[in-house]
Amino acid sequence: MTGPTAPRIMIDGVLCDPDTPARARLDDGLVRGDGVFEGLRAYNRLPRTPDAHLTRLAQSAQAIDLDMDRALVTRELADFCARTTAPDCAVRIMLTRGGQRIFREEVLPSLPPSWVLSAQPHRITPLLIGSKTLSYAAHMQANRRARQAGADEALMYDPDSNGILEAPTSSFLWLEGDALCAPPLETGILDSITRRLIAEVTDLHVRARRLDEMVDVDAGLLVSTVMEVQPVHSVLGLVEWPDVPARVAEITRGLSELTRARVADPIAN
Repeated sequence: MTGPTAPRIMIDGVLCDPDTPARARLDDGLVRGDGVFEGLRAYNRLPRTPDAHLTRLAQSAQAIDLDMDRALVTRELADFCARTTAPDCAVRIMLTRGGQRIFREEVLPSLPPSWVLSAQPHRITPLLIGSKTLSYAAHMQANRRARQAGADEALMYDPDSNGILEAPTSSFLWLEGDALCAPPLETGILDSITRRLIAEVTDLHVRARRLDEMVDVDAGLLVSTVMEVQPVHSVLGLVEWPDVPARVAEITRGLSELTRARVADPIAN
C-alpha cells in the first residue's frame, strides 16, 4: 500500500482530497499575498471607468513582475458585471502569482453620515509604491487600531515627516477655504481614480500637509470608487469640523454627474 504523494492541505480541521479544487486555489499568491487587486463600482451592472481601473491593475501587476492578460480580464470583467446578484455593487478583481483570476461581488457598505478618523503611522514599502497588492495587512491593521480608538477609519501618516498620506481604502482630501487640496503622489500614495475624476470637475491643489497643521484645514473628505465623497467630522485629538461646507456638496454633485456620464458612455472611460 502506498501513502499519499501530494502534500497535505487541511481546511477548518478537514483534510482535503488530493484532487479537490481547493488545492489549486491555495497557490502561493494567496498564501504569501503575492498578487494584485483592483476595486470597481458597478451601477446597474455597468462598471464606472473600467479602462482606468484595468490600466492601474496592469501597472500594479507590472510592478511585481506578474503577467496579466488584459484582453482576457477585460472580457471576464464585463461578463461578471452582467451576472452580479445586485445591479449596484462593488466588484473586486484579484490576480494571484499562481495565475488565478478571481472576481468577487461585494455589497456596498453602510456608511456613516460623517466620518471620525484616527491618525495612524504608516511607512509605504518602497518596492510597492503606487501598487494595489494583496499584501494589505498593514492597511487593515491601521483600521483596526483606529476603530479600537473609537474612530470609523484610519488616516495614515508618515511617522518620519508627519505628513498626511491616505486612508487605508480611500484617499484623503481637504479644504483650505474653497480650495480643494490633496497630498502629492510622490509620497507613495495610490493614484486614486476618483481623485482624478474630481480633478476634472474642480481645481485640485496638490500640496503636502503635516498632521500638526490640521488645525488650519477647513474640512476633510474621504473619496473612493465605492464611497464616492464622504465628509469627515474629525481627526481624533487633532481637529473637528462640525459643519459640512457647501463646497463639499458642490464637489459631490460634480463627481456624481461625471460618474453618471462615464457609466452611460463607456468610450469616455
